[in-house]
Amino acid sequence: MKIEIPEDLKEILDEFLVEADEIIEQLDQDLVELEENPDDKELLNKIFRGMHTLKGGAGFLNLTTIVEIAHKIEDIFNKLRNDELKLTSEMMDVILEGIDKLKEGIERLKEDSEIPDEEEVQELIQKLEAILEGKPVEESLSAFEEKRETQTEKTENIDFSEENEEFEFVEGVDEDIKQLILKFGVKDLAELLEDIILLAPDERPPLEVINKLENLIEEGKDIKDLIKPKGIEEEHREEKQEEQKQTKEQAKSPETPKTPVKKDEPKQAEKKKKTEKKEDVIRVDVERVEGLMNLVGELVLDRNRIVKLASGLSVEQGKDESDLEELIEAINGMSRTVSDLQDAVMKLRMQPVKKIFSKFPRIVRDLAKKLNKKVQLVLEGEDTEIDRSILDRLEDPLIHLVRNAIDHGIEPPEERIKAGKPEIGTVKLGAYQEGDRIIIYIEDDGRGIDPEKVKGKAVEKGLITPEQASNMSDKEAYELIFLPGFSTAEQVSDVSGRGVGMDVVASTIHSLRGNIEIESQLGKGTKITMKLPLTVAIIRTLMVAVNERIFAIPLFSVVEIVRYKPENVKKVGHFKSLMLRDEVYLLFTLNELFEIEDKKDKEFVVIVKVGEKNIAIAVEELFGEEEIVIKPLGELLEDVKGIAGATITGDGKVVLIVDPNSLISDKKTQLVGVI
Repeated sequence: MKIEIPEDLKEILDEFLVEADEIIEQLDQDLVELEENPDDKELLNKIFRGMHTLKGGAGFLNLTTIVEIAHKIEDIFNKLRNDELKLTSEMMDVILEGIDKLKEGIERLKEDSEIPDEEEVQELIQKLEAILEGKPVEESLSAFEEKRETQTEKTENIDFSEENEEFEFVEGVDEDIKQLILKFGVKDLAELLEDIILLAPDERPPLEVINKLENLIEEGKDIKDLIKPKGIEEEHREEKQEEQKQTKEQAKSPETPKTPVKKDEPKQAEKKKKTEKKEDVIRVDVERVEGLMNLVGELVLDRNRIVKLASGLSVEQGKDESDLEELIEAINGMSRTVSDLQDAVMKLRMQPVKKIFSKFPRIVRDLAKKLNKKVQLVLEGEDTEIDRSILDRLEDPLIHLVRNAIDHGIEPPEERIKAGKPEIGTVKLGAYQEGDRIIIYIEDDGRGIDPEKVKGKAVEKGLITPEQASNMSDKEAYELIFLPGFSTAEQVSDVSGRGVGMDVVASTIHSLRGNIEIESQLGKGTKITMKLPLTVAIIRTLMVAVNERIFAIPLFSVVEIVRYKPENVKKVGHFKSLMLRDEVYLLFTLNELFEIEDKKDKEFVVIVKVGEKNIAIAVEELFGEEEIVIKPLGELLEDVKGIAGATITGDGKVVLIVDPNSLISDKKTQLVGVI
């Protein structure tokens, strides 16, 4: 059944969905922290307030499933903060199950799809009610199942059209509702709805009939409004009506209760003040920011072109010095303004990595429990900012790497104790800025990676030859992990995949024009580091040319530039290499990489970083550095290897942007162990 939202509430719904995402994301993090510090009153109050706010917003929109779940969880936290309940691991499992069901409901609202399965929701409600009543969860589930089976048996032999002479209906009652009341013989419409939900799906009345019943309940109607009082018990009905009225009013209340701070707890008061301090935020549609960024990009191109034209004028018309100086001064002023505008718009696109880091405490908690391991997660550099478009694409790779660290890296407690390690393993997830790059790392203190085992598995799978394996360094062996289909796992795990994930992680990082590296010590742990650009929109590049065609190489990939000297070029197997200061670099030319006719002698060599290696690329000409705006290629060219996009230079030429990682990717297996 779909949730119908009136048109005049659609805008409010959109705002609610954004706020709900933020609340649930924070709740996930706070709940994991609470499990470690169950007596933290401030944290209990914070979670209570978050759940109350969520319930209030959902109540305003009549989202009954979300209200019902949020209300029960809110009640649990009210009892916890008043010391009427004691938090247990079993209780936290049920609460987190409730959070997951709330997430599901929010996602379904976004997709305008069916509401969560009602039977699953009611089973969850039974668990939450058991916690509130201080009963074992399993006992409540048994009672729930028994009641459902009893209700099914009770209705099996009843004719839907059966008449009942103990009462008569008020004039105008819907025929479908009459038949429901005749069939179930209940005294309360809310109970009637519950009984229907408890039935097996194939035994329930049609959805449109259930909708009619829900509408009556939402309108505040009850049995007394549908039938004449003859023959109907009134016992406890007024109490129930008052209770329902209070619940409904509470659900719709937009206020968040204030939590008093005790005077004998100054630290708590200080902590609360710090926690509740929020930045003023204006929510802006991402498409608007993208549109603004595109306009700034065009402005940058225009600036580059004007600067180039002015330079040409100063050379050709050196006589009119005063006019030229004034023109150049005006252009320089415009250039500074454009740069400031560019920086301002870039900051609009930047978001702290906390946006995705905050999801990991819950992921680590659930996974460690599933694998019977003890793991603590340490988050570092959460305020480091990165381009929104990069951040959005990092979530899946990071989840895969963290799951890998826990599944394959961190040992079980007994194994760690035998190895002289603390029984609790540590996984670090951190970020920091280094120049125009963002460094993100995942580090664990687990088993580490055995390079010999990696080499053996690669030979076994036919990815490399035994000769290549014997010539490989440990770092080169670790790079094999990123080859498609590679896995050293002894058995398939549903936790970290079937050996098809690490190559996808690497390709995602490379598609963002980043690098990924592995460092590991057997028995001590592993660190995976990703180096990514701050932004994907505007970058600095080195402009080079072969056969009169200009290419742009991202400057963050460039290690150094040297003169090309034929005497320093040697042959190694099937490849050329460059000898430079006692170092050996594999040597390619842009001509051979892009299959362009080779007409001129090479003048320069650009050393670029590709993964763990530095590769030499020979070119004919250099045109210096230039800041460019990356334009995506069309559908026909977007899969061309070695090209990250295109740009337009100051003189109007279209220039392709080289992606060194992609350019060399199809040669990686051949290159393993060459140098």
